[in-house]
This record gives sequence, C-alpha cells and structure tokens, in this order.
Amino acid sequence: MRFLFATIQCFESDFYGRVGERLTDRGHEVEHVTYSRRSARRLAARGLRARPVGALVAPGVTDVARYGSAALREAERVDQPSVRRGKAWARPRALAHVRGLERLFDDVRPDVLVSEPGTELLRAVARLVARQYGVPTLWPSYTIFPTPLRLAVDDVQAPIVPEGELRDLTAAEREELERFRAEFTHRAQPIRAHRRLLPTARRVRRAAQYVAARLGEDRDNEYLRPGRWAAEHVLGWGRAAAARRVYETVPDRSFFYLPLHVADDHKLVGHFPVWADQAALVERVADALPVGRDLVVKEHPLSYGRNSLAFLRRIAETDRVYLVDPRTSSHDLLKAAEGVVVLGSTVGLEALLYEKPVLTLGRPFYAGYRVTLDVGPTDDLRGPLARLRTFRPDPERIRRFLHAAWRSCYPGAPVLIDESDANAAEVAASLEAAASMLGPQSVRESTETAPVPS
Repeated sequence: MRFLFATIQCFESDFYGRVGERLTDRGHEVEHVTYSRRSARRLAARGLRARPVGALVAPGVTDVARYGSAALREAERVDQPSVRRGKAWARPRALAHVRGLERLFDDVRPDVLVSEPGTELLRAVARLVARQYGVPTLWPSYTIFPTPLRLAVDDVQAPIVPEGELRDLTAAEREELERFRAEFTHRAQPIRAHRRLLPTARRVRRAAQYVAARLGEDRDNEYLRPGRWAAEHVLGWGRAAAARRVYETVPDRSFFYLPLHVADDHKLVGHFPVWADQAALVERVADALPVGRDLVVKEHPLSYGRNSLAFLRRIAETDRVYLVDPRTSSHDLLKAAEGVVVLGSTVGLEALLYEKPVLTLGRPFYAGYRVTLDVGPTDDLRGPLARLRTFRPDPERIRRFLHAAWRSCYPGAPVLIDESDANAAEVAASLEAAASMLGPQSVRESTETAPVPS
C-alpha cells in the first residue's frame, strides 16, 4: 500500500517520518510532502522519500472547475497567511499548491493520504486533490477512550460510527465499558494537560529549531514565525496574571456548562465559522437561558494565558455568565452542571460518561445518535435550552454508542499529544489497520450509513 503524508514542518514532519519508517518496515511504500524545505531535506537525509511542496510547483494550467472556486475560497479563508496577505496573493498561492499536489499524485499514485487536521493551506489542498483522484484521507485526532486515536475518513466532522454499530453489548463489553467509565471519572483528569506558562526545556529546544529553520532554508516559510511564537509565550504571563481579577467562583444554583475552544482551533475556524466569535456565542446562549439558570464558561486547558483580557471581560460581564479559572476541574463542573452546551468539544463525550444531558451547536462527530440534543447554527436556542433541563437520553443507548465509538478508535495519539518513538510505532500499526479497511467506495459508504442528525 502507498501512503502519502502531508505535514507542515519541524516536529510534525519528523514524527510522521518515523511513522513512515515503521510502515516501510511493514512492506508499504511511503512518500512525504511538507511545506518546509528544511524538513524535507532532513527526511531525505534519513533515506525517506520527501519533497517540499514548493519544489513541486511548475508552470501549467489547473482546471479550477474540478475543485470549485468555493472550495478554494474556503481553503484560503481558514489559512492564516492567506488571510494576512489578502486575496490577490492567496489565489495564485492556492493554485500553485493545487498544481504541485497534482504533480505529486500523478507521480506517487497514493492509496491513502494522511494529514493531521489543521487550517494550513497544504492540508486543505491535499485533501481536495485526494478527493479528485479518488484517494481517501485519514485524519488523526484524539478522543477520551483507552485506545484514543480516531482516524476519520475524509471528513473530520463525520459521524464516528455508522448507526448500525450501536448494538446490544455482550456481558464482557458491558463490564469493560463500566470499568472504563469508573476509572475515567474517578481519575477526573483532563485529557489535555493545562498549558504551562513558564519556559520548559522542550520549548527552548523547539524555539532553537524554529529560529535555525527561519534563518536558513525556511526563511520565507509563512508558518514559521519564531518571534511571534516567543512573544505569545511572554504575553501569556501577563494575560494570565491580569485575568485572575476576571475569574469568578462557580455559582451555588443550577447552571449549564459551556467549554470554550482554543481560539485558532481548526474545528472552530474551519467547521464552525458562525461561532468563531466565542464571546458572541456565550452571549447568545446566555440570552436564551431558561429563567433561574446560569451559564458557567471555562477556557480550554491550552488557552491559559492566550485569550485577551478584553475577550475575557466581555464574557465575564455577560448577564448570568460565570467565567471560571481555566484550571478549574472540568469533571467537577460536569458533576455539578444540570446540562452541557458544546460546539465540538470532547467535553460532550465526557458528559455522556456522567449521563449528563448535552446540547450540541456544531454537529460534532458524536451528534445525531439520539444521545444528545442537536441544533443548527441558525436555530433559536430558547427551546433546546429549555428541553436540556429535562432531556434524559436512554442510558442503555449511551452505553451502546460509547462502546461503538470506542471500538472504532485505535491505539496511538496525534503528534501534539505524544512525539515518542513508541507512539510512532503504534500510529503506524493503526494507520495500516485503518487503511486496510478502506475500499474504493469507503468514503461514499461511510456517508450513506451515517446517522441522520436529530
């Protein structure tokens, strides 16, 4: 089987280089395309087939109609360099990426494209070209399950399992699920550690790597901005200190819990653009709250020190909204909350472990199974929020869904979770297993058997 990995640079390219080495050892063919010339050179020095996307660009005409102007505009909309530089710069760049990836697909003829989710143009264009060539894309992401690696096919937001997978559980499966539930809720730890503000040895090493790349082969790399990266870490100290005056304690009366996303999260920027202004989202939910209910809002663990004070004040000053310290235990909030309101956060999955009612606003991959209340971006929230108080999904259906979702996941974790060699080996085995199940109609079939959102 032929795998093509699309990565951006540095530690991501290095990690998937090691994943590719393990796949090669298993008898597969592997090719890498990366935005970074330095990363491509370093991969090639290890004997891997790797090319920077810039080296693939050549004169030629791309039939834009094959991909659609709307799809290209969407790719440019979420890509930060394209946003910063404007449309006149972004469209030629997008077309150059398309031409380069077409050349690569013609040359390599991959069976599977592997790309982590993200807003970068390379990822979006690689997916567009893969679809045109009939090549499925595997998107690694992280879940709450003991085997936490989700390998979504073609669409990150696609339902995690077909409806038919929600079947009766055997006695052993039921015991396995209940043991996981008990251990997870007893441990009561976030699946992502809170962002640390002080410098660490890992950050210093990464900073040195970024600077070396920026001063060398990648001096025109639009995604490599070590000065901005360092400044954001320094500013984070001041933001976190100032934000302490804004945070409040959890109210002592009934409340709903709404977890925020990281501001530049690909899910938020790419899939829920109507909710990209999360302060406006909080205001809209607060305005629709039933009488006698409050809304507790908490930042994402990785957002600690990253959100502006103006943003936090806007949320905290909203009537009936309590913005709590981001280090507050999400598990404690889940236990105390009357219900949970989410866009696509894994907190919605965690809430199901506590059998708490969940209202989804962004159609996440666990929506549509009749274990959550689901609304669209333009729906009036008053009715759904009123229903959330009394919504009690069937506990047995929750068990069936959770175990089916767990069965669909694999060992391993994305690179941002674990860069180790051991994880690279696990991810390689999981990619091999997932790819072996893909047929030529896999993407269409997965869509046809998906549950209909309620």
